[in-house]
Amino acid sequence: MIPTLQSETHRWRGRPRHGELLLALVSLLFVQSCLSPENMIHRVALNALFFLVVLSAIRSLTGSAVRMWGTLLAGGVAYVTSWANEITGTMGLAIVSDACFALVFVILIYAVGENVFGEGPIDASRIIGAVSIYFLLGLLWAFLYTLAELIQPGSFLFPVANTESIQNTRLISEFIYFSNVTLTTLGYGDVVPLSRPAKMLAVLQAMLGQLYVAIVIARMVGLQVSQRSSDSVG
Repeated sequence: MIPTLQSETHRWRGRPRHGELLLALVSLLFVQSCLSPENMIHRVALNALFFLVVLSAIRSLTGSAVRMWGTLLAGGVAYVTSWANEITGTMGLAIVSDACFALVFVILIYAVGENVFGEGPIDASRIIGAVSIYFLLGLLWAFLYTLAELIQPGSFLFPVANTESIQNTRLISEFIYFSNVTLTTLGYGDVVPLSRPAKMLAVLQAMLGQLYVAIVIARMVGLQVSQRSSDSVG
């Protein structure tokens, strides 16, 4: 029997929807640590990795065509402006690029969150989605920190002083590290927020990191108990 297009589409959507996204996020974190922001090829590769995360999120966004196309559009604008920033070195382009990437991660967190915190049984897709949101929060705040530093230079104190203007890609690399350290409340203290907006962002992320873990565990346990109760009644 030859499968119809409708059955193939249903089968494709029925698979775990967040696996590719999580794989792309983990790959991004590991690969970017091996790239040098001083090397133009490496900077271009890092921008391409961010856009790869956007493409890997398509399956997580299939529930809403508006979100899917909006995410692709924002990701495309971010990628193009990041290329333009590499060529021209215009700060305005860097701000647009970072803002678009931040918007992409906000949409992804909302879309994946609907699946993770919605009704239904606990399955692999829900668990993978919960882990993906945690990684997405780290990347979202990395771009928020970068925007804070671009808009108000000197908002953060870095371990190595640099008298020259810091490149946008270098900031992102630094803030991916700082963001995840803050999210997990490790607090090594090698990167220090100085301005009030930077301090507030750091405090909010640290609080969110703790609350998210507690909320996810409570939600998962609640859904599991409800699922077992329904099975016992049935």
